[in-house]
Amino acid sequence: MSSPRISLDSRPAFLGNRRARMDTMIQHDLRELLRYKDLLLNLVIRHLTVRYRRSMLGFCWSLLNPLLNTVVFTIVFATVFRFGMKDFIIYFLSGYQLWNFVSQSTVDAAHSILLNGQLFNKIYLPTSIFVYSVVLSGLINLGLALVPLFLLVLVIGKGLHPALVFLPLPLLFTLLFSLGVSLTLASTAVFFHDIINFYKIILMPWMYLTPIVYPLNIVPEKYLPLIKLNPMYYLVECFRQPIVAGTLPDVNLVLMAGGISLATLFVGYAIFHRLSDKFVYYV
Repeated sequence: MSSPRISLDSRPAFLGNRRARMDTMIQHDLRELLRYKDLLLNLVIRHLTVRYRRSMLGFCWSLLNPLLNTVVFTIVFATVFRFGMKDFIIYFLSGYQLWNFVSQSTVDAAHSILLNGQLFNKIYLPTSIFVYSVVLSGLINLGLALVPLFLLVLVIGKGLHPALVFLPLPLLFTLLFSLGVSLTLASTAVFFHDIINFYKIILMPWMYLTPIVYPLNIVPEKYLPLIKLNPMYYLVECFRQPIVAGTLPDVNLVLMAGGISLATLFVGYAIFHRLSDKFVYYV
């Protein structure tokens, strides 16, 4: 018996049905998030408090950790390698803060379904809420970590200028990108635990393929296409330019950052919801 085929004439209707199902699923999930908004808030608070529960400095580590890393990288790259870049500390910190948010939140979110399996196996809960709570708590940590950056901008940088008003948009793009990566990792890690370890391994080379600790103008031209295949390049540059240069990023750069973020979120969302019905059998 021959397998059924979708004719060319029926493809638009088929794609339309898929889009309709996706829209319905998104609307359902939004209603679920609103219904469980108190749980989401409690999970975010739990992530923030558990991280620093037995720490004397508590949330101050959100400020101190990036500053200590900045001092080390500034000594190594601005002094030893002598990049000769003005305000290197601001250049580095504006990229590193964003990178740290993405790497830390996605790693933490990758474990979220595995760690909460016993909870949603006993009562009904939207499983995606565990991923969202981790990324949102990371966003709050990022907000705290940006405080010393803006103090440096005020003291030794270009000061407060109108271009800074643009920053919420690249922050939104970065949030959406992180959610997409987190949804993908959290869902696939349920079935293949090694994915988390593999992801942790690639984070280091991924960071060095992103112009965070070095200026883009020192990269040989033949390697620039490799750098520009990196989605974090667009997110970091969109966020950094208003801070370092005091100008708005190029429109094409913004469109690339937005397109990559939305595509990553869409793919992560689709993968998560395709696999989520099977979570109960593996956690």
